[in-house]
Amino acid sequence: MSDLKYISLAGLSAAALFLTGCGEKPEGAAVTQASEPVKASYPDTPDAAMKYIAGELAAGNGGAIWEAMPASYQADVNKLAQLAGTKIDGELYDQVFGIVGRLGGIIDSKQEFILNTELGGEQPAEQKAQMEAAIPAIVSLIDTVANSSVASSAGLQSFDGQQFFDSTVSKLLKDIEAVSALQGEEGAFSLADLGKMDVSLLESTDTSATLTTSVPGQEPVEEVFTKIEDRWVPADMAAQWAEQIGNATAQLEAITPEQLESSKMQTQMVMGMLDGVLTQIEGAEDQAQFDQALQGAMMPLMGLMMMGGGMGGPAAPPMPAPTPAPVQ
Repeated sequence: MSDLKYISLAGLSAAALFLTGCGEKPEGAAVTQASEPVKASYPDTPDAAMKYIAGELAAGNGGAIWEAMPASYQADVNKLAQLAGTKIDGELYDQVFGIVGRLGGIIDSKQEFILNTELGGEQPAEQKAQMEAAIPAIVSLIDTVANSSVASSAGLQSFDGQQFFDSTVSKLLKDIEAVSALQGEEGAFSLADLGKMDVSLLESTDTSATLTTSVPGQEPVEEVFTKIEDRWVPADMAAQWAEQIGNATAQLEAITPEQLESSKMQTQMVMGMLDGVLTQIEGAEDQAQFDQALQGAMMPLMGLMMMGGGMGGPAAPPMPAPTPAPVQ
């Protein structure tokens, strides 16, 4: 499958993912205003559509992922995310994202201690230099997530995919690209490569098309697309969409208040421990204090990992997309 498809599916899974509503236009309102630039129409042919999406992603426009989805798919994702917002424990959900934000602040303010800790063994100078260069991008990525509209239960309940992809996903694309660029691996895939993607149309009908896509440094990939409404989507994604949406919706609707309450007390205990450890890390004034506090964080972190969905339901809405392959 193409890297373009993996990025699109990853965006749907995040996703995000990692969401507040923009609200609908009042009846009779104009679609555009004189002061707003007129947006180019979405390409109708499959090859032009894929080329358009690739170029937009290369430019860091996460909204292109949302724009590439049929209107019915967009409605499904909005409804699923909003349903998830009603099936989580809002208090714990908000606490988790509060901790995420604090972690970003710790990484930013305690860079020297992080770089010089020897808890995991002494770091080679080259690896330490790479980590130091990556910290600003990592902090930016965490900050993007912690300050997104999905970072609150209220925001999740009023999820609006257009706004989320336009803002948060666009920022995440740039953050991830910045982190990837620091790896310095020759031939590594970059979002910028999508701007150079070549698309060839092998055959097509009114509702089906076979495309070959290729980006610099990678072998061409042949893939079948299906036209759903006025959008071209990968054929296997189209075949699985309704079933996966149905399964995800059923799982969410099956969550009961009793299930939420049963895990809440245990989760609150772990969250309280983690809060105390983070307070110690934030207050560390030297390397020894930092290392001691960091070591103390291992137990509550392992507790949260073992509990998984212990927040009383899914931390984020399950999206109907296959697990994306890692970007090379």
